[in-house]
Amino acid sequence: MSAGSVGFWFEDQLNQLESQRMRRRNQLPASIKKAYWHDDAFARDSARLENLGYVVESEADNEPFVSATYPANTGGGFGQQSRTVTRRVPSIHVTYRRGPSAR
Repeated sequence: MSAGSVGFWFEDQLNQLESQRMRRRNQLPASIKKAYWHDDAFARDSARLENLGYVVESEADNEPFVSATYPANTGGGFGQQSRTVTRRVPSIHVTYRRGPSAR
């Protein structure tokens, strides 16, 4: 099993637990904002939330990696140069709204 599939499985399990908890406690907020790391996790969770009466109000996609360049240290020699750091971030940001026909 690759690292990506382990991450997807973990994200999917957390989303499933959250949906079950909302249904069991009957705590269904008017809107929910969520960020997803994988397209498949978004698809599965969206179907779960649709069963609870939610519809996608807005969706934004961005690059899964962000980079920042830090300047070289000042005050020392040794020819230090600036460095670039890249991090993985959630690439899908969704807002769900509870539909008017929901129970």
